[in-house]
Amino acid sequence: MRCPGQDTRKLTVSYHPCPTCGKLVEFFSDELMVKCPACKTEVHKEQVPSCIQWCKAARSCIGAKKYDAIMKDMEEAAARKQRVKYEG
Repeated sequence: MRCPGQDTRKLTVSYHPCPTCGKLVEFFSDELMVKCPACKTEVHKEQVPSCIQWCKAARSCIGAKKYDAIMKDMEEAAARKQRVKYEG
């Protein structure tokens, strides 16, 4: 059995504004960060909790390298969000 989250036939697209220039940036459902094509700023999308965050098999399911990269992105996004709340 294959994880349904890994089925590329079920990817969805969403658009999020760049915090720097306001251009809408295209995200596929398996992406947490993309660079804005206009100004090259890293744009992070808000995300509902993913199975990667709670599933005990996530690391072996998607591979250690991808798992570590995704978890690092999530931690950095959470830290940025906290800084914005603190500074605001």
